[in-house]
Amino acid sequence: MSPVVPSLNQRFAFLLYVLSLLFITGSCAAPQDTEQNLSGVSLEQVIVWPQPPQQPRIQYLKSISGAADIEIRKSWLKKTLDNLFGEEEGKIDMLRPYGVFADEGSIYVTDPGIPSVHIFEVSEKNYLQIRKFREEFLLSPIGIAADETSLYISDSMLKKVFVYDKKGNPLREIGAPGYFARPTGIAVEENRVYVVDTYENSVSVFEKGDGHLLFRFGRRGTNHGEFNYPTHIFVGKDKLIYVTDSMNFRIQIFDRNGNFVSTFGRHGDGSGDFSKPKGISADSDGNIYVADAQFDNVQIFDRTGRLLLFFGKTGRKRGEMVLPAGLFIDGRDRIYVADSFNKRVQIFQYLRGQK
Repeated sequence: MSPVVPSLNQRFAFLLYVLSLLFITGSCAAPQDTEQNLSGVSLEQVIVWPQPPQQPRIQYLKSISGAADIEIRKSWLKKTLDNLFGEEEGKIDMLRPYGVFADEGSIYVTDPGIPSVHIFEVSEKNYLQIRKFREEFLLSPIGIAADETSLYISDSMLKKVFVYDKKGNPLREIGAPGYFARPTGIAVEENRVYVVDTYENSVSVFEKGDGHLLFRFGRRGTNHGEFNYPTHIFVGKDKLIYVTDSMNFRIQIFDRNGNFVSTFGRHGDGSGDFSKPKGISADSDGNIYVADAQFDNVQIFDRTGRLLLFFGKTGRKRGEMVLPAGLFIDGRDRIYVADSFNKRVQIFQYLRGQK
C-alpha cells in the first residue's frame, strides 16, 4: 500500500490548528520563575568568600552561558516556528569562552571554540555576534578590550588585531601586515592600545587613533622585564601595566613607558603560587586578581604580591570553575571570569568597604 501524503492545504491547516492551541495554552500559563538579574540575589542563592563567621569579601552573582541568560524573550509564535522549522542560525551559546570585557550595560566575550565574539547587551536585552572582519572569518579570537566607542579584538591564528564599533561593525586593523606572531592579551588606556605577543615575548604599544606603533618592550628570558610566553595584560588606574608572564609563573608590573617596576609569584601548588596563571585585573582598592587554569580559582593579592584571599574550586556548580581564562573587573567592582570548560562567564561582586 502506498503511503498517504497530506496535501499542502492539509499541512497548512494542521499548522494553524497547532498555533491556535499554543496561543490558548500560552496565554493561560503562569509566568515561569527566572534567575534574578545582576541587581541582587535571594538569600537562598548567596554564595560568599570567605565563609562566615568571617567578613565576606566576594559574592557570587550569576552566570551567563548564552543569550537566554540575559532574559531575551521570544514571542510564542517565534518559539513555535523555531520548534517546527529549527532554531534560527546565530543563536548559539558559548562553547569555549576565553576573553571577557564589560562596560556599562554590555558584556563582550571572545570564543575561539566557535569561533566568534559574543556581545550581550544586558541593559537592552539584546544579543549580537561577531564572526568575521569584513570578508575574513575569525579563526581564534582571544583578547578583547573596549573604550567608549570601539572594541579591540586579537585573533591569534590570523595574527591580527581588529577594531570594531560597539555593534560589531568593522572599522580598521592595528599593526602592519605580518607584524604579530601570536597576539593575545589586549588593554586600552587613554590614547594607547597594548597588545601582548605571546610568541614574541613582548608587549607592543600603539597609538589608538591611527594605530601606529609607539614602542615595544620585553624579550625572551627570566630576568626582570623579560618574558616566557606572556598571555594577559591589564592597565590599572595607577597607569601601571600588569602582565601575566605565564611560563615564568609570575606577574610583572611596568610603568607607562614599559620600564620594570616589580614582580611577584612563583611556580608551585601552595597558596599564592601559580601553575597556569591567565587573566588579570584589579578592583577599586587596587587589589590584584589572577585566574589560574590549573587551580580552577582566582587569587587576590595586594599591591606587594601578598595573598589576601582566593575564591573558586574545581567543579560545575555556582562559583566553581574548570579552566578559567580571561578576567575583568568593571567600574562597579563586578568580577567577570571566563569559565572556559564550563562554557560560561561567571559574575561575582567585590564587597568593598564592608566592616
